[in-house]
Amino acid sequence: MYLEKEEMKFAAVYAIKQYKAPIAVSRIYEIFTWDKEIMEYFDLSGVLAELLEDKYIYQKYYRNEEALCLTERGEEAYTFFKNRIPYSIRERIDSAIGRVKFDEIADPNAVRAEVVLAAEGQYMAKCSLNENKVPVLELSLNMGKKNHAERVAKFFRENADEIYEEILKLCFKENE
Repeated sequence: MYLEKEEMKFAAVYAIKQYKAPIAVSRIYEIFTWDKEIMEYFDLSGVLAELLEDKYIYQKYYRNEEALCLTERGEEAYTFFKNRIPYSIRERIDSAIGRVKFDEIADPNAVRAEVVLAAEGQYMAKCSLNENKVPVLELSLNMGKKNHAERVAKFFRENADEIYEEILKLCFKENE
């Protein structure tokens, strides 16, 4: 299928957003070039390089390999342009991804964050990060107001890996 250069960029941003977790670079190539034959390998390479350079996406090390995530700018582009991607392409991407969600089946590092009633009128965000169904981080914060607890839970779901890394850094910080 032939896509214009900008449509290729929109499609890549769309796929990264739909994946729901950092997507391995190798997986995005599988989706676009092998699984659904949406674009050529070198076209995708160029598109990803431009998206990185223009700061719509960034790379991070996730589950022992390089992965791609959207930046805030990429999230904005997704919201604004998601309907510019031909429906047939969105359908093929969605089919290849399979709507991966954060759970024990799809992600051994499952993230959980919920809001619970701690006391009358007091709400708590209960958060956990699990690896192969074993908790590696559990955090409960009494936030008082329900909307504050919801914000903490949402933040934890979106940033669990970074929170865990920062806690480890603080725990192992050398005496200065």
